[in-house]
Amino acid sequence: MKEIEYEIAGALRQQLERIPSLEVESINNDWDMSNSRYMPLARPDVLAHVKMADRTVTLVCEVKEPAYPRQVRSAIDQLYAYIARYRLQEDADVVVPVVAASWLSPESREICAEAGMSWLDLAGNCRIAFDGVYIERETAEKPKPAARNYRAVFSPKAGQVLRTLLRDPTRAWKVNDLAGASEVSLGHVSNVRSALRDREWAKVDDEGLHLTAPDALLDAWRDSYEPVRGKRSFWYSVLHGRQWEETLREALDRPHIAGHAMLGGLSAAQWLAPYLRGSMKTLYADPVVMPELIEALKLKPSKSGANVEVIEPDDPAILKERVKIPGAPPVSSPVLTYLDLSHLDDRGREAAEHLREKLLKWH
Repeated sequence: MKEIEYEIAGALRQQLERIPSLEVESINNDWDMSNSRYMPLARPDVLAHVKMADRTVTLVCEVKEPAYPRQVRSAIDQLYAYIARYRLQEDADVVVPVVAASWLSPESREICAEAGMSWLDLAGNCRIAFDGVYIERETAEKPKPAARNYRAVFSPKAGQVLRTLLRDPTRAWKVNDLAGASEVSLGHVSNVRSALRDREWAKVDDEGLHLTAPDALLDAWRDSYEPVRGKRSFWYSVLHGRQWEETLREALDRPHIAGHAMLGGLSAAQWLAPYLRGSMKTLYADPVVMPELIEALKLKPSKSGANVEVIEPDDPAILKERVKIPGAPPVSSPVLTYLDLSHLDDRGREAAEHLREKLLKWH
């Protein structure tokens, strides 16, 4: 038995033993099909045999790792087949199908519910229902490996692909074209494509890769988002209002700086979808242009009273995705700006949703 199957078997026993009216007779994966003409090859991962008064109950578990929506649908199909065959050869009064994993996302749990399946994961999420027995628990915890796998689709390299896709969610992309537009390797694009399909945020057909659930993708990215990594420094500038804007536009248009710096966060949102004016100006900048920026914008280091934040991103690709608006300095892309705003305070999140309503609606 695989290690995860042992862990699932233990978690299942723990949940069932919470019900006094149930007597757990056995939980294992030892389904001997040697004499079976119905299931000579396939077998469930975990079986639980339970007594309830004068009735016998068998819980049939299919374990998936990882358990993204696509894999969960596969598990459900397998469980339907197991149950149909099992009823032909066993005398259990009740057969309960259970999808199990180290972690099941809310989307995966919803798929189970729609299919009438019970579910169980090692994070503590559980719903097992049969014949008057109802066990349900939910937790916000994720096992560390599951959390890492879940966030992997939002890594910096993957982010370049996702931002490209979200610029025009209706477009179909061939792998080569998407790799070129995103400036990442074919391997990275293939990994992202698989991850999007597994989570049912995209489909692949003869035309290429299509996003099918851009809103769900953006929601998940927002919830897993980690601010752009890089050196952050704080400065004070004597420039304010129109003088700051005019000087900034001129500076960011200089030959040596153009393409290497842009506004971000609330400072970008004020040009993309005005809603909230912040006192702190935020700039993304390549380290190579910092000396010229410091001089042009009259920046002085400041630990208190700063009015300019500069982020020198470890991932310079975000600077290539800047947006140019007539009369404005270059600003971060709507998707990056939305994600940055979503991790501010309540007012920042309001500004994020305002920007999303204005610029990131795909219905």
